[in-house]
Amino acid sequence: MSEIEEVRAAWGRIARWITANAPSTAQALRGPATDEDIAGLRDALGFEVPDVLEALLRTNNGSGAKDTTQTLPNGRVVPVNHVDSVIFPFGKVLLGCEEIVETRAQLLDVAQEAEGYWEPHLIPVIWDFERAYYSYALDASGSSGFRVLHYAEVSPNETDPTTSLGELLRSFADGMDRGNWDVQRPQVENGSLRWREE
Repeated sequence: MSEIEEVRAAWGRIARWITANAPSTAQALRGPATDEDIAGLRDALGFEVPDVLEALLRTNNGSGAKDTTQTLPNGRVVPVNHVDSVIFPFGKVLLGCEEIVETRAQLLDVAQEAEGYWEPHLIPVIWDFERAYYSYALDASGSSGFRVLHYAEVSPNETDPTTSLGELLRSFADGMDRGNWDVQRPQVENGSLRWREE
């Protein structure tokens, strides 16, 4: 099975589980990314969107369909994440094209002051609901496939290579099917998926 097929198969399992078991959370899944969305992401990255990421985004362009914005008294508009955006354990959301661009730009800004903190070839994909740094990024620098790196806020300069995007998604799908992922269990409350500690 190719990496693209692996991503599509694993994501299909996740989306089917959410649709069947957590219909309120399913409403937070956006539709497919458009050609325009992908072109905007490619322009922001400055290189081609990895085919495995494009395959995922062409299915669902993130899990923030219920997210909104709020205007602060100073006129600044800030995003307000909806709790149904969380579809992965430990409060993780699937970023869409626009969120990838915004999150990556913020991380590159931080990297200007903290050398080595973030590299241009990294693409944030599965991110913390609160936009903290316990999250997963796709490493687009490799010539033999795209690896997923886990970033931790405690030591952002150190990344632990884990696996491919398809393998990571498959591990989440397996966790949904068997009822646990690491120390968290998928539970449904009023039609919404919530991951809770065992």
